[in-house]
Amino acid sequence: MDSLSQIVLGASVQGTILGKYQGRKAYLYGAMLGTLPDLDVLIRYGDPVSNMTYHRGFSHSLIVLTIVGTLGSWLITRYHRWRDMPLPYSGKRLALAMTLALTTHPILDSFTVYGTQLFWPLQDPLQITPISIASIFIIDPLYTLPLLFAMIFGLVKGRSLSVFKQGLLANFQRLAVIMLMVSSSYLLLSLGLKYHAQDKAEQTLAAANIDNIVRIKTMPVLPTILMWRTLAEDKQNRFIELRGSVLDKRLPEYRYLTQYNNSTRLNANLPSASQPYAKRLDWFSGEWTGYRTQTLADNSDKKSTQLVVDDLRMMAGDTAFFSFVLANKDAQNSEWQAIEPIDAPVITIDNKPQPSRFELIKQGFERVFDESVIDENGGWELVDGK
Repeated sequence: MDSLSQIVLGASVQGTILGKYQGRKAYLYGAMLGTLPDLDVLIRYGDPVSNMTYHRGFSHSLIVLTIVGTLGSWLITRYHRWRDMPLPYSGKRLALAMTLALTTHPILDSFTVYGTQLFWPLQDPLQITPISIASIFIIDPLYTLPLLFAMIFGLVKGRSLSVFKQGLLANFQRLAVIMLMVSSSYLLLSLGLKYHAQDKAEQTLAAANIDNIVRIKTMPVLPTILMWRTLAEDKQNRFIELRGSVLDKRLPEYRYLTQYNNSTRLNANLPSASQPYAKRLDWFSGEWTGYRTQTLADNSDKKSTQLVVDDLRMMAGDTAFFSFVLANKDAQNSEWQAIEPIDAPVITIDNKPQPSRFELIKQGFERVFDESVIDENGGWELVDGK
């Protein structure tokens, strides 16, 4: 998730458990702990493929973060005893607060489509795919706002916020608990809507007589859980994209991603030096990668062809958010030449400008509220069915 969501989640968790004792500081400490796992983005691994696939690795491991939270609370408790400044709460409560403020970060991340290695280092390298529940978009204001509300009130009111007097949540601040329950309920709702959206996508495929599907994946594509996108692959290794809204009475639209029709052949023809990068991308994305070529011309009009791999899970129109060049060739070379991966330059496809994310949001809502809207120019097809 985005940094703000992680900050307010960590603040709400620690504020819930230690707000009565630490006051405003509990929310500040929780905010820092909540964003700590994402500091791995400061590590550079030498190429954009490695930078992408090593993110959410060791720093997002529940095992590592539990050790950090437990050891950190023990050191803080020992330090206070050494200074003869005993804490007004138990070491177990501190350990619970710190550990949950840290571990809720990767748990929330796992609900997005990107992929999170929750059980590093127990996961076999390039064997167990990172966890990608894919039920919430990376930025979702409806998830974040309740926790932001809790954090703001915690910073203003501090210790004066009311707490539960007894039971399992004794001395937990009441408002933060309620807001955590609201945001968690939103996550549960996203799971239900995801499977509803996937069911509607499967109805589209059935109504279109596309019955040779071997796998399917559904994910939100906009900053809300109302709009959904589904990827499907058939037995001929062709990719189909479907999109629709849970508010739309009609079945989702669909189209074939024809730019990836030669994906299997291109992957097989990769130079050996490029294959480790391709395998790591396939592992990280759950093999939802598409291979294509694109031609570039330099200032002297010399043309070169690039072999590009796209992460199909995260796309706006025909533009992938994560797209890499693994090999290239020019007029003098008939074979692909391996290169160190670089970010693929964005070019127009068939000389058509690609819509921005905001334009796609607008198109999606227009389609929901106006049943006459069909994106025929984008190759989308709408099948009969309610």
